[in-house]
Amino acid sequence: MRPNYKTSLITAVSLAALAACQPSSQAAELAKKEPAKAPAMSSTRTLEAFRQFAVATTATISSRSAKAGDAFTATVVSDVQDAAGRVAIPAGSLVSGTITDVKPAPNPNSPGTLTLAVNSVAVNGRSYPLNASIDSVATELHARSVSGGDAVKVGAGAAAGAVIGQFISKNSGGTIIGAVVGAAFAGAYAAATKDGDIVLPAGTHILVTLSQRLNIVRS
Repeated sequence: MRPNYKTSLITAVSLAALAACQPSSQAAELAKKEPAKAPAMSSTRTLEAFRQFAVATTATISSRSAKAGDAFTATVVSDVQDAAGRVAIPAGSLVSGTITDVKPAPNPNSPGTLTLAVNSVAVNGRSYPLNASIDSVATELHARSVSGGDAVKVGAGAAAGAVIGQFISKNSGGTIIGAVVGAAFAGAYAAATKDGDIVLPAGTHILVTLSQRLNIVRS
C-alpha cells in the first residue's frame, strides 16, 4: 500500500503545480496575441506665410476709450486648415492682440485711428506667437455732438478702405485702422459734430494675414 500512496501523492502534487502554472501560461499566450498599443503620436500642421483667416473681436474697441498698450482678444471664425486639409487652428481659438497706438479724432474732417497688432493664438491650451498683419476690417464711425451728447453712429468704413496703412518701428507696430470720411461729415453736419471716433463693435470680423510660416502641434 505504501508505494501506491506515494505514487498518488506525487501525482496530486504534479497536477496542482500544473494547475498553478496554467493561468500564467494562458496570460503569456494572450499577451503574445494582443498587439502592443502604439503611443499617441503628435503631428505638426503647417500654415504657410500669406495664409489668411478671419477672427471676430470679443469686445468693442473705440478710439474714444482705448489706450495704447491695451490688450484685446478675438476668436477664430472658422477652422483654419493646412495644405492637406487638416485642421490646424480650430474655430473658436482665442487670438490675443495689442492696441499699440490711439489717435482720437481732432476734428470732424479727420477721424481718429486705432493701431492694432495680433500677438498670439491659443490652440489646445498652448500659445503660439503670431507674426501677422491685419489686412482688412469693417469699422464704424461714431460722431460726438458739440453739445456733449451721446455718440451716434454716422457711417461705416468699408473693409477695403478701412486699413489706411502699416508701420513697424522698434517700440510699436501694427496696422493703422481709420475710416474714409463720407458725405455724412460734409457741410452743416460736420459743423454740428465735435469729432469722429473709430469703433470696432464686438463681433467685428478682422482679416489676419500670416507674415511667416506657423507650425501648430496637434495630438
